[in-house]
Amino acid sequence: MSSKPIDVSHIAQAWVHSHEEDTATTTVYRPAKFPFPPSRGRKGFQLQPGGVLAARKPGPTDQTVIAAGTWKLAGEQLELSPEGESARILCIESVAPDRLVVKKTPT
Repeated sequence: MSSKPIDVSHIAQAWVHSHEEDTATTTVYRPAKFPFPPSRGRKGFQLQPGGVLAARKPGPTDQTVIAAGTWKLAGEQLELSPEGESARILCIESVAPDRLVVKKTPT
């Protein structure tokens, strides 16, 4: 990513994993209002002003489970900290109002 600071107004919204657009090295998120094709549950998160996080994931009955938490942005690193879970660091490769691309971490 360039040295230009990340515009927080671009990331402070609800993001949903667009797994159809992932590559071998990146994970792609789109705004929740994006016209996704049908899928059996999608992970995502809502970044609210003031560092408030709502992490979303499919539950055991395919209904969405939401975990509250916090988020913060430090340079190109987005830290998501849902309550009761380990923090996740997402390294932002690019961000626009309609697309967030993060680098995949080795597993």
